[in-house]
Amino acid sequence: MLLPFAAAVTVAIQPSYLWGDLGWQLSFAAFAGVMIVAPLFQRYFFGDTPPGTIRQILGETVAAHIATVPIIAVSFGALSNVAVVANLLIVPLVPLAMLLTFIVGVVGLTMPFAAEVIALPATWLLGYMTSVATYVSSLPWAQFEFQPAEWMPVAYVIMLALFCWHMQRVTHFRLREVNILD
Repeated sequence: MLLPFAAAVTVAIQPSYLWGDLGWQLSFAAFAGVMIVAPLFQRYFFGDTPPGTIRQILGETVAAHIATVPIIAVSFGALSNVAVVANLLIVPLVPLAMLLTFIVGVVGLTMPFAAEVIALPATWLLGYMTSVATYVSSLPWAQFEFQPAEWMPVAYVIMLALFCWHMQRVTHFRLREVNILD
C-alpha cells in the first residue's frame, strides 16, 4: 500500500513526474520490482526456503531489471546485456559506500584536516564501483538496440502482471507479510 500512496503523493505534488521524469519512473518501477516481483519470484522458484544474501540480491536485481525494461527500451532504444552482472558487483557495496561517505562528511565538518585521509576507503570503493560500471558498459556486446513498437511495452507490463498474478495464485503468497529487510 505504501508504494501506490507514495507515487500518488509525489504525482499530486508534481504531476509532470508521471510523464516527464525518467528518474522518477525508473525509481518507482525498480522499487515495485523489488517489493512485488522479487518476493513472488523467490517463493515461486524456491518455495519457503529463505533466500540468503546472494540469492536475495540476485532476485531483487533481476526483478528490478525486469520491472524497468519497458521504460528503458522506450526511453533509450537499447537494452543492457550486462546490467544484472554490473548490479551484482556493485549493489552489495552501496550501503558501505553510503556509510563511508557519511563518515567522511562528518569528519570533514568536525576535523577538516583529517578528511582527506578518512576519505581514502570511500574513494577506493567508489572508484571500484565506477570502474565496474565503466568496464562492463564498454564491452562491445554490453547492449543491443531495441526500438519497441508502441504496443510492446503495454503488452510486456500486462504479461508481467499476469505472471505475478499466476505466481501469487500458485504459491498463495501474501505480499503484505513480506519484510524485505530480512
